[in-house]
Amino acid sequence: MEITLSNNQTIPFTFRKSKRAKNIRLQMDNQGVLTLVVPWFMPKIGAESFIKKHTLWIEKQILKIEKQQELRPKIKYQNGDLFYYFGDRVKLAIIPFDKKRPAIKIRDDKMIINLYRGISREDGVRDIKKSIEKFYRKKAEEVIHDRLQFFNEYYGFRYNRVTLRNQKTRWGSCSMLKNLNFNWRLIMAPIEVIDYVVVHEMCHLKQMNHSFRFWALVAEAIPNYKEVRKWLRNNHYLLRI
Repeated sequence: MEITLSNNQTIPFTFRKSKRAKNIRLQMDNQGVLTLVVPWFMPKIGAESFIKKHTLWIEKQILKIEKQQELRPKIKYQNGDLFYYFGDRVKLAIIPFDKKRPAIKIRDDKMIINLYRGISREDGVRDIKKSIEKFYRKKAEEVIHDRLQFFNEYYGFRYNRVTLRNQKTRWGSCSMLKNLNFNWRLIMAPIEVIDYVVVHEMCHLKQMNHSFRFWALVAEAIPNYKEVRKWLRNNHYLLRI
């Protein structure tokens, strides 16, 4: 299905019915893919009317994504690519060497990767991406466990398993079994953002909701949580590889 915007630009969108949806939901991902989710009982004509009324929102989202793509160009896994580490920009520097196993380190404002000089471009891209993810995962695990221990000296909560995951939209979660999950991509964010997500999920150990009591509990350790949450909401697109 397609919709025509005010500038006569035509863009496709996916129409999806959901048994769980109670209301119509219009969403656009970081790649500009537009999806209209509607309750299973709603006729298609009602959905089409809804999306036509929201063309202004769609146009604003397209402009927002275009601006984000300028600030965060597509990664090609070559010299000069920009990545983020604790909120700072680091520039990829690939150094050929004789060992087949790649090595990676951060030095000042550079992410240095030693890459086998005889590798093909296709395999090189694969190994660079895999090395960066492995590096980020290891650092994220170290930092998140450290911050959990630090903040739990104040809260004194009990939790069970801690897992690092790669999720597109969620930065953390807390299960009913008191298991904590965190997105390893948090290692690209400033430390205050990491701290906020850690405290947020820890506080769910006591308050499994987003009530006033929950946010008051968060504010005990992160008094400026609203500012930090806003940063994450506005800059989440930077935290990818």
